[in-house]
Amino acid sequence: MTDRIVLIGHPVGHSRSPAMMTAAFRAAGIDAAYELRDTPPRALEGTLAALLREGVRGANVTVPWKVATMALVRPDGAARACGAVNTLVRDDCGFAGSNTDVEGFTTALAASGASLRGAVLAVLGAGGASRAVVAAARAGGASKVTLLARAASRDDAAAPMVVLGTDAAHDALAEATLVVQATPCGMHGGPGVEGLLAGARLDACRAGAVAVDLVYAPAETAWMRAADAAGLRVLRGFGAEMLVQQGVAAVQRWFGVRPPAEPMREAVWGAH
Repeated sequence: MTDRIVLIGHPVGHSRSPAMMTAAFRAAGIDAAYELRDTPPRALEGTLAALLREGVRGANVTVPWKVATMALVRPDGAARACGAVNTLVRDDCGFAGSNTDVEGFTTALAASGASLRGAVLAVLGAGGASRAVVAAARAGGASKVTLLARAASRDDAAAPMVVLGTDAAHDALAEATLVVQATPCGMHGGPGVEGLLAGARLDACRAGAVAVDLVYAPAETAWMRAADAAGLRVLRGFGAEMLVQQGVAAVQRWFGVRPPAEPMREAVWGAH
């Protein structure tokens, strides 16, 4: 019987995950199908209950539900380390929650030749993706991490947080050796980047600082173009590579095997 894996988030229509995961299952000889399940506000708990009733084997969790899902499942050590869930695995007790974004970010960054050891990070955003970046930075030996967000009132922040557009945000960008765009701004179907660029002035960054955008669709974002114009070293294709690498780890969580990355990578780029 074909296993079902579901992506929950809002929106999900832009996602490359169905093409990528279908390629992964085929390459690894896994009999499974990957589905999208748009989950608007106030529908998360009902969606999780429905997936259990339907007998799905597992799920991916994307924007905006990575943090909220923590309270509705049993998080493992990887999820607790960053305070966010992006992968669900069904067992006899319901859904266990894990996080493969940390591994995805770390592996993609290492493949680019960049290092977290001693790095100073400015991370734009305060959601599930930014939490994974913070966890990866700490595990990788970064010397400092600052979150830049629209408001700094959250008590559960994963790292010191400053408000976009303030002198503190300007200082964090000026100090950073690695700038990470971890919001959905600029993705297909998501909010624009105008407010983000106004609050996080990339001209404050040191020339040659590394810049990555976790958005992978479109492949070339307005934020990436702005970072390039400001003299930062933009790692193009980073968001897509992180997607692939976290997907490899997710398949291992669901089925106990690691699929080859190359067919998944080809499917992601072919879907652009």
